Amino acid sequence: MSAPTAPSPDLSGTARPATWSRAQIVLHWVVALLVLAQYLFNGPIVEAWNALGRGMEISPDPLVMGHVFGGIAILLLVIWRLRLRAVRPAPAPLGDRPVLHRVAALTHAALYGVLALLVLSGGMAWFVGFGPAAGVHGALRAVLLLLILLHVVGALWHAFVLRDGTMRRITRAE
Repeated sequence: MSAPTAPSPDLSGTARPATWSRAQIVLHWVVALLVLAQYLFNGPIVEAWNALGRGMEISPDPLVMGHVFGGIAILLLVIWRLRLRAVRPAPAPLGDRPVLHRVAALTHAALYGVLALLVLSGGMAWFVGFGPAAGVHGALRAVLLLLILLHVVGALWHAFVLRDGTMRRITRAE
């Protein structure tokens, strides 16, 4: 089944696009890659944080700064994505599965919120030295992993079980 080609209205009657815009698609994948890098290369910042906690001085490390600036970039890109989404809403859901549509909407909202909270808690810990924020940051890392897993499982479900074209809408703009 292919993605719809014409906009369809949402519950409020507002027309919704058939697919994500090119900018939304690029931002989605750039944020995904940045988040992946944050998980893969987080060891040096954990070591630096632990050293600071022991009162040790840390030496400059590009991976530590990469983690810090990567987090800032993620926050800025999430804000940009939300701004774009306010101007151009999410594509109309495909199929007639209201429960799945609601789960998808909640998952997306949680992803945006947790990404923003991760950056803010990490910044509070790193720049302000607020220790409890580091604990929140660590807990949110686990929450984000669960949300990513749910998001990926949902995408794969749409692609291989429902075969409804949902996955194509985040891989190419029409």
